[in-house]
Amino acid sequence: MMKVLAITLIVFLLSILNLLFMDFLLGFDFSESVLHLLNPFWVISSAEYVMLAGLFLLVIGQQIYTIVKKRANKQDESN
Repeated sequence: MMKVLAITLIVFLLSILNLLFMDFLLGFDFSESVLHLLNPFWVISSAEYVMLAGLFLLVIGQQIYTIVKKRANKQDESN
């Protein structure tokens, strides 16, 4: 489970660094590059925020379900 979380975090950070690097190559400074990263979140509608939150909760919920299921299996095996 921790491996999945670590890989997800690494891919996320590498994607952000890639976008920042591309903006630097285009001649933008750091503050403009960060604004380019955040711009999609400023223009989406409330329905899209709901979909984004649902996707986030689905990914987190799946990990929580896996942890709870493993703990339940360990308790059943120990009894």
